[in-house]
Amino acid sequence: MMADTMQLRPRTPGRAGAPRGGRFKGAVASEWTKLWSLRSTWLTLVAAVAMQAVYVFFTSASIASQNESGRADAMQSSAPESAVDAVFVSQLAVITLAVLVIASEYATGSIRSTLQWVPVRSRMLLAKCVVVGPVLLVTGVVMGAVGVAVADVVLGEYGTEYGTGNAVRAIVGIGLVMALCGMLTIGLGAVLRSVASTMAVAFVLLLIVPMILQMSKVPALEKAVDYLPSMAGQRFMLGDGEHYPDWMGLGILAVWTAALLTAGYLVLRERDA
Repeated sequence: MMADTMQLRPRTPGRAGAPRGGRFKGAVASEWTKLWSLRSTWLTLVAAVAMQAVYVFFTSASIASQNESGRADAMQSSAPESAVDAVFVSQLAVITLAVLVIASEYATGSIRSTLQWVPVRSRMLLAKCVVVGPVLLVTGVVMGAVGVAVADVVLGEYGTEYGTGNAVRAIVGIGLVMALCGMLTIGLGAVLRSVASTMAVAFVLLLIVPMILQMSKVPALEKAVDYLPSMAGQRFMLGDGEHYPDWMGLGILAVWTAALLTAGYLVLRERDA
């Protein structure tokens, strides 16, 4: 009989049998779904734009008021400069989103499911960056455009002149810097594995340390501040070329981002969730 002559052979899994989530496309799709299923995503993105607009409004109003009153020490600023300055504060919302993307999974324990679905650590980390990076790029561009528009209206005749190229550079620059800062924070979150710790360290690295070094009045420390991620990003966005070539600022921020993502990958590879 045919049944007697049939040979049973073990089934070997082919490419079609591979779990979809384990592949890069599936990993990206999974991260995209997780990102937009959270209400906090929308809240943080709206908060980033709102913080940008509010900060620019008040600082620009202060500058306009100083100049209107004829103060000798009145500050001067262009609309693009005001938009870039506001990023120092509004990036807090961007950092918060990036922290939640990675560190909240450790807080809830869902990182175990993520790593079962995407067992290749580097793939999981890269998928998060591929999703978060473009989202923050677009958000940053919106932040920049809103900031320039608000500053232009509020400063009015008291704003210093600027060209279209300066405005475009500031707007696109804010987008690029926000994307890199978000990915930098993802790497930091993979290292620290805690929402509170990641928020604290990111806050100190991007905001507190630059302020302390600038106030130190020590020449070596004041020079070192230009090589910190947030200040390097600011140098690039302003494009003044005063401290080093404009694009070098973006390169310095990219190096920081790559270093922290590499550190995050090494921790993920060596330690279980």
